[in-house]
Amino acid sequence: MNRFTQVLWNRRRELLIVALMNTLYAFSYFQRIAVPGTIFNELQSELLLTSTAIAMFGSLYLYVYGGMQIFSGMLVDRFGPMRVILSGGVLLSLGSVFFPLSHTLSMLYFTRVLVGLGASLMFLSLIKEIDIRFSSKNFSVILSSTLFAGYVGGLLGTGPFEAAVGAFGWRTPLLGIGIVCSVFVALTAILMKNTYVEGPRQPAHSILPAIKRVILNRLSYPVVYTGVIIFANYFLMQAIIGKKFLQDCCGFTSGKAASYLFMMMLASIAMSVFSGIFTRLIGNLRKPILIASSIATIVAPVLAMLVLSRGQSWILPCYILFGVASGGNPMTTTLIKELNEPKFAASSVGLVNGAVYVSIAVFTTLTGRILDSFSSQAVKTATAIQYPTAAYKMIFIGLILLAVSALVSSLFIRETYGRNIWSKARKS
Repeated sequence: MNRFTQVLWNRRRELLIVALMNTLYAFSYFQRIAVPGTIFNELQSELLLTSTAIAMFGSLYLYVYGGMQIFSGMLVDRFGPMRVILSGGVLLSLGSVFFPLSHTLSMLYFTRVLVGLGASLMFLSLIKEIDIRFSSKNFSVILSSTLFAGYVGGLLGTGPFEAAVGAFGWRTPLLGIGIVCSVFVALTAILMKNTYVEGPRQPAHSILPAIKRVILNRLSYPVVYTGVIIFANYFLMQAIIGKKFLQDCCGFTSGKAASYLFMMMLASIAMSVFSGIFTRLIGNLRKPILIASSIATIVAPVLAMLVLSRGQSWILPCYILFGVASGGNPMTTTLIKELNEPKFAASSVGLVNGAVYVSIAVFTTLTGRILDSFSSQAVKTATAIQYPTAAYKMIFIGLILLAVSALVSSLFIRETYGRNIWSKARKS
């Protein structure tokens, strides 16, 4: 048994706690992907809502998630990660259980807000808890397990969830997920109660200066803008319209369309891992990866336009490329940490996460409105509303234009070579 394995064995109880916390994060990621993207048509046909109203299920989650990122970091620093993540777990469980039990639009929206609130408290709490329980040498390895858990939750929200919806309807599987989530929250609370570790707390009055310092740091601007567009384009396809696009414009069954979302996320996972390895191989360069991701973000919706005009042979490369483009996003977080004052690292990451998810929420709302603007040309069936290709063409043109602007922005990113350059850049 080597030294690293011995360390992990000696810390097996802490690892079990992290595994349970990772599971809660996976549940939150599942909710992010599954609703409304995988069940867009099911929600629309049962609730008789417009596309804008259906997209609001995703937008509400994202607005709450993004808006809470700054406050999430403040809560973690003030009250400790254990209390915050358990509070988030309770909110996530309540929202997950009561969403499929709700039958009015107001209650459905309210429970999605609960889900968004709970999910918004997960990631930064996990980062802080891992930092408290494990040394810096093991931090990256343990954190990788958290990211992987989130991706697994997202994968379950695509093909596997669609299969369950086909067999049992959308309410029963979501209720089951909510109940299982509640069980894991209880298990986490019981185990953590006996192994509580108090970390250093940051005074509340020190938060506002941190936020101000990060906002005024112009080095972050091109990184934030590029990262927002890259991830927003990917997320719009993965969690909102990617499945419906294939059903409306290509005549795919629900299961076949969901399988492409599954492959898109697999590509995203593979590239997220590869980008971390590749940056080491090229001397810890960050900028080239975001430039390449920006180019892929342009090409992906171009391929989607080819799907509309040339046929289905372009679907697989299109969806794989959307996933590949998102693989550069870990570099966004890395660069933000390396371009900002080290003691404000958590605040800087929280602000970027907030900007990303609020922007995605805006994208989601606008997309719903674009689809609704073509409602007079839509074909209404007993199970769905099929929107015309012109609606999707307008969406993809918008994504291409945004991606081009992201590529221009990426060219102005300051390279860090894997080091924090805040003090050096400030002097220059």
